[in-house]
Amino acid sequence: MWRIESALDDSGAPYDRKAAGYDRLVRSRIYNRLVWATSPDDYTQFAAAAIAEDDGPLLDVGAGSAAATAQLHAASGRPTVLADTSRAMLERAGERIGDDAPHIRLLQADALDLPLDGGFTTVLCMGLVHLLDDPGALLDALLAQAASGGVVHLSSLVAETGVGRRYLRVLHRAGEVAAPRTAAQLSDMLGGIALDVRGSMAYASIRR
Repeated sequence: MWRIESALDDSGAPYDRKAAGYDRLVRSRIYNRLVWATSPDDYTQFAAAAIAEDDGPLLDVGAGSAAATAQLHAASGRPTVLADTSRAMLERAGERIGDDAPHIRLLQADALDLPLDGGFTTVLCMGLVHLLDDPGALLDALLAQAASGGVVHLSSLVAETGVGRRYLRVLHRAGEVAAPRTAAQLSDMLGGIALDVRGSMAYASIRR
């Protein structure tokens, strides 16, 4: 039976109350196409390539409910840690992954202060960057968890389409995301790394 380890004093997180709604949106083809000009298949394919690249320890930061990754993680057999600040999200991830996955740990923790010793050959971080004001600090934290030669794979919403840019502004005013930034601005904030932009979603892979 899966269980959630916690490194946080407070079990609550903003997304605890929004887990169900978030789940519906992140998996909705119509929502992703109309708002972000992208597809949930893109997220799954990006994650699948990262998970399949190696057989060493894997860290998924901001794993959420694992809507795009649960089956991939369960099938991989890689020693895996799924980390998120939201217990409700991790509960959904555990339910998706099921009980027959002893290689997977669920950890409630802050992405910028992970209670882990590093050494992960793959670090995956999907959809977290655009929530934070300082993406560079997040990248530093992710790289600190990667083994020498390991790869950090991340994705972020960017203000690259008219609809996406307007919606990011609405979300920012509601306190849901950081100030909208274009792919070029995000690249600069992450030290000039190359980004693969698909609609309003940007992807990057950085080797340590």
